[in-house]
Amino acid sequence: MKKYSGFLSGLEREIAQINDHMPKTKKPLSQLLKEKSPGFITREGQKSAVRVEELNELAQVVPSEYHNRIMIPFTILRRTTLGPGAHTIGGSKLEQFTVLLILGRVERPFESWRSTELPRIIYSPEVGLLRQKLPTTLTIGFGK
Repeated sequence: MKKYSGFLSGLEREIAQINDHMPKTKKPLSQLLKEKSPGFITREGQKSAVRVEELNELAQVVPSEYHNRIMIPFTILRRTTLGPGAHTIGGSKLEQFTVLLILGRVERPFESWRSTELPRIIYSPEVGLLRQKLPTTLTIGFGK
């Protein structure tokens, strides 16, 4: 394995660079709803704008008592080690529940998010649907 350590560290640097568009910090939905020009800062220091209409749609899906706990953007990570087209949802269980609810993979009341068993993996076709539904409040990166 020592023979490949230089290659592996180079690969890790490449993955980190590919993920420069990922958020450096996330913001609560409640804060973004108040901002005149909502957005977040990426790992490379750029501002990524978020559509107000999209935030308003999320505010309709998520009960108001959770607006301060839902962090935007949602993050999806491509996980090649889990199989072809496999992705995982980053963030808290509440955020994972919200994404799965938007996908239609959860059919329970929002208040049941704590007790709901959530699938670990989503697949590329579902990620495509999420990109359509959440074009500015979702980021997709690459994981190990």
